[in-house]
Amino acid sequence: MIELTQKFISTTVLIMLLFCSISAYAQNNRRVNGSVADSSNTAVKDANVILILDKDTLRTTTDDYGNFSFTKIKAGSFVLGISALGYKVFKGNYSFGDKKVLKLGELVLKQDAQTLKEVVIQGKPNPVRVMQDTVEYNAGAYNVLEGDNVADLLKQLPGLDVDKDYNVKTMGKEMTKLRVNGKDFFTSNVKDFIARLPAGIVSKIQVIDDFGDEANFTGIKMGEPVKMLNIVTKPGMNNGKFGHANLNSGTNDQIGGGGNMNLWKDTRQSSGGLNYRTSNNGAGTAQSMQLNASHSDRVNEKLNYGVNYNYGRNGNAFSNERTVETLNPAGTFYNKTLGNGENRNNNHGLGANLNYRTKKIFLDGGVQAGYNDGENNSTSLNNQWGVIKQDFNNVNQSANRSPNVSASLNLSKLMKKKGSSLSANFGISSSSSHSDQLISTNTLYYDKITQRLEKDSLLNRNLITDNNNQNFSFGFSYSMALKKPKDTLAIQRLSLNYKLSAGRSAGTVQTYVLDSLGKLPAFVDSLSTDFNSVFINQSIGLNYGYTNKKMRYSFGVNASPNLISNNYLHLGQKIRNNSLNYSPGINLSRTFAKGKSLSLNYNGRNTNPAINQLRPIRNAENLQNTVIGNPNLKPSFSHGVNASYNYVNITTGASLQTGLSFSTVRNEIVNNVLLIADTLNSLKQETRYENTNGNYDANSNYALNLPFKKNKYSVSYSGSFGISNKAVFFNNKKEFGKGLNAAQRLNATFNLKRVRAGAGVSYNFSSNNNALNQNSIADVLGQVNGRVLYRSHSYSANMNGSLNLDKLTLDTYLNYNLSKNRGEGLSDNFKDVQRLSMSCSGVWRFKKTWHLNFSGTKSINSGYAMANTNPFIINAGISRKFFRDQSLSLNANGNDLLNQGNNLGRSVSGSSIIDQRTNQVTRVFTFGLSYNISRFGGKGFRVDPDW
Repeated sequence: MIELTQKFISTTVLIMLLFCSISAYAQNNRRVNGSVADSSNTAVKDANVILILDKDTLRTTTDDYGNFSFTKIKAGSFVLGISALGYKVFKGNYSFGDKKVLKLGELVLKQDAQTLKEVVIQGKPNPVRVMQDTVEYNAGAYNVLEGDNVADLLKQLPGLDVDKDYNVKTMGKEMTKLRVNGKDFFTSNVKDFIARLPAGIVSKIQVIDDFGDEANFTGIKMGEPVKMLNIVTKPGMNNGKFGHANLNSGTNDQIGGGGNMNLWKDTRQSSGGLNYRTSNNGAGTAQSMQLNASHSDRVNEKLNYGVNYNYGRNGNAFSNERTVETLNPAGTFYNKTLGNGENRNNNHGLGANLNYRTKKIFLDGGVQAGYNDGENNSTSLNNQWGVIKQDFNNVNQSANRSPNVSASLNLSKLMKKKGSSLSANFGISSSSSHSDQLISTNTLYYDKITQRLEKDSLLNRNLITDNNNQNFSFGFSYSMALKKPKDTLAIQRLSLNYKLSAGRSAGTVQTYVLDSLGKLPAFVDSLSTDFNSVFINQSIGLNYGYTNKKMRYSFGVNASPNLISNNYLHLGQKIRNNSLNYSPGINLSRTFAKGKSLSLNYNGRNTNPAINQLRPIRNAENLQNTVIGNPNLKPSFSHGVNASYNYVNITTGASLQTGLSFSTVRNEIVNNVLLIADTLNSLKQETRYENTNGNYDANSNYALNLPFKKNKYSVSYSGSFGISNKAVFFNNKKEFGKGLNAAQRLNATFNLKRVRAGAGVSYNFSSNNNALNQNSIADVLGQVNGRVLYRSHSYSANMNGSLNLDKLTLDTYLNYNLSKNRGEGLSDNFKDVQRLSMSCSGVWRFKKTWHLNFSGTKSINSGYAMANTNPFIINAGISRKFFRDQSLSLNANGNDLLNQGNNLGRSVSGSSIIDQRTNQVTRVFTFGLSYNISRFGGKGFRVDPDW
């Protein structure tokens, strides 16, 4: 009995001790996690996070993605403190309550402009950082000089290309959107501002795969992203005033003036501008006028709005010449055109948008309206020989107008259960156009053997075209969070998506032939039409998605039923086309470790035939190329896969960026070109449209950058490689042109405080240049584009250097380019082109307020089909600066002092090689007064012009 009692007591004590242990473990197993970001939604890494309990203090730092976590917390409440360089200290009191895991979500740090006036970095900054969907460049790791703009900084970043017009590409893709500190910046157009913002205000440059604002809010990222450029400013630099005003006159009857002003304070952005110019460009008068105004601001923490208006008026006289050689299985086509005329265009644009955002609701809506009208008067002399020997004298007079209006609304709501959301979007648009065109064509026919003129024919036509379009779109997406994964920061969800777009188009084409003597119009029924068209496109998809701090992936299936119905009233004919397409849905983004990331995206897209491709009438605007639509065309469906891998060595700063892409189109719409005999024993071209399969493109891009000595020196190697298969119909016969394209480039740069230097060599090869505008070239020029038969090689070498002293700035550039075209039937006139260019430009600052600027460029050309010249272009100017910040300037400039300007260039498109020249006045002397302002964070910044 005693032994039994002892066993009972022992067992009871053991159970009580075990219960206490479990209870204590449960109390000590409390966890806290969260993330830290700044006001631009950019993760703040290496922030100090302190968790203060009754007696204990726990410390950690945020990782590369701004995340932090604490475990084994004994107390039920605590104080959390966060600090980071350049930000105000964050402090908050929290309690667990009944929860064992407390998720704090995203904690936002506000920038502190008073923390540091100037930061001197003694350590070696890491130039590149790779995150999920983002490649980030540290501006402090690159050489930024006084007077540099953001474009000068971007040109130093590996994987980015900036051309002379400030278009920015990364891995072959265009940058389509600009933000500053994560917010839309005025027009959000990259090229509008990278030449105007000083590089000195930049802390970081981010290249982001952007899936849209709705995706950023819900976390559901599907489809193909666009490339977005985000500029992160230094603390206190998220506000400024910048703009200019000027008056000028010149020797070519030039007179003009204008200005613009931009006021920026975080979310408050106001802009206005007015500019007017008129001059004699050598062909006649050129005039332009632009007026714009915009304002956006935050009503409160949740609501933002914006309004904008733009007006443009342009009138331009022109004179140009163009020589084209086109290869085709039927033979070689040659074309030489001399053209002149003038055009005028007016356009108005008015828009407004509203954005409302809370932690649970996202709403974005906008309305846009526009009106455009224009006139064009031109004459051209066209000589065609080779397979077809004909000459054309054309006179074209046209007038057009086109109003349009559109509206859209997007709404998203996060549900109570984390990871669940509901989104819907609506859109409507309406547009119309009217054009009245008078065309006079004198055609000259020649004997095939003797090449003597046999006959000429004069045809005068009047085309009146009216089109009206209305479109409606609707879509919704419901995402349901599934069972909670073991990773507390992860979410898995199932999404159902539906999209509908429906539209109606109605149009008439009235064609009249005018008697050459009495000018009496006669209606031509065979060249006229009256039709209406209805299309309905739908897409429904089911997707599974998983997201955590290092990985995001989704996969699913989509179905796209489509309907096109065309009713041709004048023919009493109605044609309906139905199609159903299936496609997978794949998105993957994975960060393996610090500096390594992989992404994969698949995108399927439906495209309806254009109105002119469906009309079953003969369009004889261009007598060299009569176009007939095909009402039986089906919508095309494109499949595209894109993958990228980014790697950065966090120790050395070496970076590798690679990309792969593949695309193919089902029922792609292509031209079917026929050569048919006319009544005068000659040939003329006729273009029809067909659906075809079998086209594909596969491309790769890569960029390797090796920095040395804290990025003072760098060596980069980049390139691309691609193969393609293009279907071409000629005389109802289908052929495939298989192509190979490759480009390689090696560059070395040297950056010191006062000196920059660089050198590079490149090679490009193309046996099919994948010209997307091949068909449009054929329509415009009246040339027959067939299977590409030539091979193009291009070799180039360049050297550049700059010297930046207190009183002298010098920039030099040397470039050599050799282009070789090879192909069966190619004439000697289009085989090889060589160009050697040498330039030097600079500014000499003397007597504190005087500036002398100069530039000289010598070009040596050979191989063009047109007359070659070797121009030596010299420009010079002098200016006097006023005020302490030298913001006011009196200028006198001379352009092309030797009057040797020659706008000569060569381009290759499809199977055509095109040499062209625009004739205009190049020697001009101008006098002007200008005022520039560039102040950010209360500090003035100099932004030098690019010479």
